[in-house]
Amino acid sequence: MSFFGIVPRVSMFTLPYALLALYLNFRFRVWFGLPVLGYIVLFLGLVLWLVCYSQVSKAYRERKLLTTGCYSRVRHPIYSIWGFLVIPGFSLIIGGFMLGLPVVYWLFMLKFIGDEERELEEMFGEEWREYARRTGRFLP
Repeated sequence: MSFFGIVPRVSMFTLPYALLALYLNFRFRVWFGLPVLGYIVLFLGLVLWLVCYSQVSKAYRERKLLTTGCYSRVRHPIYSIWGFLVIPGFSLIIGGFMLGLPVVYWLFMLKFIGDEERELEEMFGEEWREYARRTGRFLP
């Protein structure tokens, strides 16, 4: 399994939407966001992402299933951070049509996450199944 998981596949849909949203914002001069709130949410998301990223990158190099730290309560905290903080924060800063980006992100995240979880189950077997039983997928 790639270190980037399903991010490339989800990006194939979210990036074109983001570009289209930016175009539509410029074309129709639609800018109704909440930039101050957006910067706060984005900053919080990036800090949490860095913490989780440092934890998972070490476990990935060692080929271990990470079940502590950020991963002790949620199986996919990085995807959650991006979906609940980073992308919404970015969307609030820009506003307009960009406010639909979190919806697009979650639609495709939910579509592809099963593939990643099957790969993790193949790699870690019963250890993954037990971990999945006791932790939430995106929320504790």
